[in-house]
Amino acid sequence: MQRWHAEQGLPVHHFGGTQGCVFAYAEELDKWLLRLDGAPGPNRASEDQKTDGPDKGASDLTALADQLWATRSEKNIGSIAELYREALDRDPSNTRSLTGLASAMISSAILEVVDSSVAHTYAMEALRRTPQFDAQHDDAKCCAAFLKMTHERKWRQARLAFEDILRVHPQHSFGLKGRACLHIADGELEDASRCAWEAWRQTPLASSPGILLCWIEFLAGHSEEALDLIEQFKNSGLSGSMMATIHALTLSQSAPDERRIRQIERTAEEFQKSRTLQGVLGYVYAISGQTAKATQVLIALKDLCERKKKNCGYALALVLLGLDKRQEAISWLETSFEQGSVWSLGFRSDPILKPLRGDPRFEALLRKIGSRPEARSIDQVRIQPKSLRFPVPITAAGASIRSSEDALDELEGLVESGAA
Repeated sequence: MQRWHAEQGLPVHHFGGTQGCVFAYAEELDKWLLRLDGAPGPNRASEDQKTDGPDKGASDLTALADQLWATRSEKNIGSIAELYREALDRDPSNTRSLTGLASAMISSAILEVVDSSVAHTYAMEALRRTPQFDAQHDDAKCCAAFLKMTHERKWRQARLAFEDILRVHPQHSFGLKGRACLHIADGELEDASRCAWEAWRQTPLASSPGILLCWIEFLAGHSEEALDLIEQFKNSGLSGSMMATIHALTLSQSAPDERRIRQIERTAEEFQKSRTLQGVLGYVYAISGQTAKATQVLIALKDLCERKKKNCGYALALVLLGLDKRQEAISWLETSFEQGSVWSLGFRSDPILKPLRGDPRFEALLRKIGSRPEARSIDQVRIQPKSLRFPVPITAAGASIRSSEDALDELEGLVESGAA
């Protein structure tokens, strides 16, 4: 009804203002149906004029953005978002553009084109403006699930949402990528690879599934397989800073000889705006004994983080870990997680972070990641006699807990904090 009202002039009225329930008069509906059938009516001319106005222009812009979406990459994701924004300027009720903009912002965050804190805010606002009926469409539901995973960190709700979409449409590319990301967060890399491969088969011209596959191989410690896959994708035309970063991460797992260091240096020079890539370079400098160069990279990243409020948490952690400043590195990993960095999904498996395993702070951070974190059973929770109270108030049923899933998330948070 909302779509027909916006695009076809369905005559509806609202109780209680524009957000209230809708109703319609039978006589007005009859006239509207006659006009749709091509019969003469008093408002026929104005309806014809409307199709040439802003709504038609918005639809054309949205259609163009949808076409580009099939080949989305770091190079065109900004153009896609711009088309959706222009369509919304012409027609704020264009629900397809709202969903498209949310999807573009989420992809921008994943590709590190836009900082996650900014991209997620835009995506959430776009989804908030999407009418309830259209919010149930698969693309909108995928966007909401991605935000629950990367922004709200409501892992169980995200998992259920992705599974619900894939149950009906098992080859939905967006849903498959989301499920792959959740598998990564859970440390289930074989399942993540299976989902990512299927997503790539559905949208082989889009860059994100290929990038995801290469990242999974790196996380699994399969350096040779990752390098071979990266080469194949590069030879097929897939490029950009994210692929270059994963390539550098993989190279860093071998002994950093002069040839590989120069290779990473050239790549970092080519993609100077990639903070994570600069962090990999600083890490390689540090583990190869070039402490002065590593410190220079560290200072530059900290300055960028402070002046321009950029999300540099993972990059800074890499350099600090190379310099063996582990506690400071963990602090920046915690910041990266809080800022919604896509790299934080891989902390459980990241081979560079293996030296931190066993550290209480790092293990506490890992327990916050994924829908199946470690140490969930009640016999693994140590209860201290002096802390048999809830430091965080539990709200009464129906007061602020919106659903049983919210209740479970809240209780899990209390268990992790030692409150229960």
